Amino acid sequence: MYKLKTFILNLSIKKIYNFLFLSDIKKTGYFSYLTDLYFQFLLNKFPELNKNEFEKSINELITNSQNQNKDITTFLYDAFEPNYKNNLNNYYKLLEKQIFFRFLEYSINPKLIKKKYSDIYDFAFEEINKPLEILEIGGGVCHGLIYNLWKKKGNFYKNLIYIEADMLHAEFTSWFCEKYKIPLTKKIFPASKTPTITGLNYNFVFAKDIFEHLDNPETLINELCRNNQSSHALLCLDLEHKGPLTTQHINPNLPVLKEILFKNNFKVIKKFGDISVWKKNI
Repeated sequence: MYKLKTFILNLSIKKIYNFLFLSDIKKTGYFSYLTDLYFQFLLNKFPELNKNEFEKSINELITNSQNQNKDITTFLYDAFEPNYKNNLNNYYKLLEKQIFFRFLEYSINPKLIKKKYSDIYDFAFEEINKPLEILEIGGGVCHGLIYNLWKKKGNFYKNLIYIEADMLHAEFTSWFCEKYKIPLTKKIFPASKTPTITGLNYNFVFAKDIFEHLDNPETLINELCRNNQSSHALLCLDLEHKGPLTTQHINPNLPVLKEILFKNNFKVIKKFGDISVWKKNI
């Protein structure tokens, strides 16, 4: 009882709320499901990986990520690249492991996953009224696809086009699609460089937290507009202002991109927080 009281007193109001109401780490929950997928994926790379040790590393990561003064570098490598000690150069790729972990950490909060990913997929499926031909740009770990496949196990999708930088979560996406026999077209582009989507067929676009990282996001928006002359796809885009200019956010003033959509006769038909669903007026 004393330990529990001390634990609660040490938490901020936000952490108390997250701990009591938002965290779902049950064995039947999405976090456990995605953690097991991560393990299966990494087992192909590291056959010696032990599941108990992996789960222990993940639990330590979750615990220590709440402590801003705690260096979790060692835990990240223990979890996602257990032979890193044999090659010090692997430290230079730490960023991709941080990102890969954050995508897993999101899955603890099913309300976040539904609000920012799954509900958008559900809306698009109902609006389009046929299986989704998905184009995810900078999608990271495709929570909308993975979560809905886990919950529905139905034919809400037809295929996935996945455009991303060459990072660990892109490798995971290839593995996941092969495991579940999801038709995949994957295109890798250099970080910060604007990808091209000309010639791709899709009816649903999901692009979240990507435009602020691109060197020429106007080009991508213009391509989406041109391609939509025939495809009539739903464009689910995060075009909200990202704050001051930073090393990573090289184009933080994204609302200016909305004007391109308006000029091309698009309108917002639904909003999910920062993500707006755009549809062309026919």
